[in-house]
Amino acid sequence: MTQYYALVQTKSHAFFLESRLRQEGVQCELTNIPRDIMTDLCNLGVRFTEADISAALDIIRRCRLPGCKVCREGWNGGGIFYEVIYAE
Repeated sequence: MTQYYALVQTKSHAFFLESRLRQEGVQCELTNIPRDIMTDLCNLGVRFTEADISAALDIIRRCRLPGCKVCREGWNGGGIFYEVIYAE
């Protein structure tokens, strides 16, 4: 199952975004973000699955959180990789 991570600048943005996603029916959870994807922002983000990607991206766009990014987690022969699919 493909996982997606919403990366935000502050912990309060992470709590806000998780709350908004849940209010709109997206199954998600707050999670610590691996340092290989995020070193310049806070280390807290929101994780959700591929089943919710469309709804989650719509909500994230409407929130317009500064510096927000969405990454897709994938697997290749060398291990896990992360690809940015959206950046505010």
